[in-house]
Amino acid sequence: MGSRKARPKKAPPAAAADEQEHRPSAAMTREVEAVTAEKLIASSMAGSDPKVSAAPPAAPTEPRAFDELAQTVEAPATPRLLLLDAAEVLIAEVGFAAVTDAEIAETAGVTLDVFRAHFADKAALLRALHERFCAQALGVTDDSTRSGIWDHASPRDVVEVAVRSILDVVLGRAELVRAVIASGDPELLDGFRLVGANITAKVSRVIETLQDDDKPGEQDVAFVLLLAVSLAHQTIMLGTEWSGVALERDELYDRATRAARAYLDARPRPS
Repeated sequence: MGSRKARPKKAPPAAAADEQEHRPSAAMTREVEAVTAEKLIASSMAGSDPKVSAAPPAAPTEPRAFDELAQTVEAPATPRLLLLDAAEVLIAEVGFAAVTDAEIAETAGVTLDVFRAHFADKAALLRALHERFCAQALGVTDDSTRSGIWDHASPRDVVEVAVRSILDVVLGRAELVRAVIASGDPELLDGFRLVGANITAKVSRVIETLQDDDKPGEQDVAFVLLLAVSLAHQTIMLGTEWSGVALERDELYDRATRAARAYLDARPRPS
């Protein structure tokens, strides 16, 4: 985890560049810009291998909502939103366990009393961050599986985009996801299950609409997406070095999509 840095009282600091392979940037979520369905479909149709850009956007120079999607959940520039955004930046830098209430309040540009007026403790803060993350993930899924954008895709295209999207969303908020998993809170883990069930249902529904005779069923889709999220969680909790061979992010994405493709090709077909 990164070392603490001197921070201005109001402007949220930029995250340390590449300090940890799977940390989010100070601008937080990249999933909408990095993994829009249209871009990935276009890359897939062209026969190229879409990659997720590793270059983070610059940190804001004055307090505002870091995550554009968050504005659909919280009104911009409210103390609560500033506290949630500041908490995500600091959690990405030093981890949930190490960050203090006072540091979050200082980075958000509010007093500690304001922090405590919104969150009784760090557990309440984690619940709020988790709720926002799940709402954003559900919104991204709904947007990327909307009617019309997959009309000329194949089932394999849809599954590969879903695999890359899962990796990008989860690894893009690695420290937050780590904190939720480490908490062991059944309600928080149920939120992750809700997101997974929604992704599986929406992707399966898209595949059902395609003009293709070889469509994977919902169980096959669920298994491939489970592989993707398992890889993401493994990478967050233990790193890819667990296998003795470290993988860069692009390599992880590439091999995960190839594994998904191989499974779909080899899956048993109904007789």
